[in-house]
Amino acid sequence: MSFLAAVSMGTLLALSGANALVASEVIKAGDPVTVANAGLQDGDGPDAYDLFMGREVKRTVYPGQAITLDNTKPKRLVTRNQIVTIKYVQGALEISTTGRAMGEAALNEPVTVLNLQSRQLVQGIVQADGWVLAR
Repeated sequence: MSFLAAVSMGTLLALSGANALVASEVIKAGDPVTVANAGLQDGDGPDAYDLFMGREVKRTVYPGQAITLDNTKPKRLVTRNQIVTIKYVQGALEISTTGRAMGEAALNEPVTVLNLQSRQLVQGIVQADGWVLAR
């Protein structure tokens, strides 16, 4: 019985002060970082914004908390189960095929890809356009 009273009292308190507790913007993991939600000002200069350009937060960041490079990560170019182009380049020889990504990766990060023709797992590095350079 005391549990119900505590729950109803907590609900009453939360409802009575709801305007003071509502966050203007909560950035969740995977949300892109922008000038507005990074708390940057127009006068901070382009260098401050360029540091966060295209990055994603790793965990929830509440209003008033600082967004830093430590709690952000580079934007994922390849997501799990995405169909990607796999290229093997050796000198003038270039072989291309398609594959299914087995994980997520950002630019210059390793990713495992299932070659859809041979059904073999291939390790590669994600390139700028989202294709994978096989090792």
